[in-house]
Amino acid sequence: VTKPASPVYLFLNLFGNIMEEKIRGEDAVRMLYAEHNDRISAQGGKKLYYTVVRPGGLTTDPPRGAAALELNQGDTKSGRISRADVAALCVESIRYPQYTGGTTFECYDADTGAPLASVGLSNIMKSKTDNKDFVAGKERRGQNWGELFRGLERD
Repeated sequence: VTKPASPVYLFLNLFGNIMEEKIRGEDAVRMLYAEHNDRISAQGGKKLYYTVVRPGGLTTDPPRGAAALELNQGDTKSGRISRADVAALCVESIRYPQYTGGTTFECYDADTGAPLASVGLSNIMKSKTDNKDFVAGKERRGQNWGELFRGLERD
């Protein structure tokens, strides 16, 4: 979403500027929450937090669960992930606001994670990776949802 020179961005943006609209939407969400929190803090109210989830290429595969997933921040890697796992991840992120509140992250099956520049080809070929060829430094893995979310950096 934030890498306009990447092949994936360029390709997907051909379809109605989808990537430009995604980042515009994300930025609008962040701005609305910041404005609300600025207003409410002056009144002594409770802050609200958002979570932006950026799934990789969506599949109809069965869910694999938290232990099979990888989260990353910085828009440097992607892969494929089942729709069911994205749904579960979104629901579970609500249960862990101490880790997910005010964050943006990418999610994908760990064994499909690849550098952004090569994602289009690996997704088309539906290839798995050993996920050790490229380490961005912000990857998160865990045996359960709490472990998976722990350590995410706030925006």
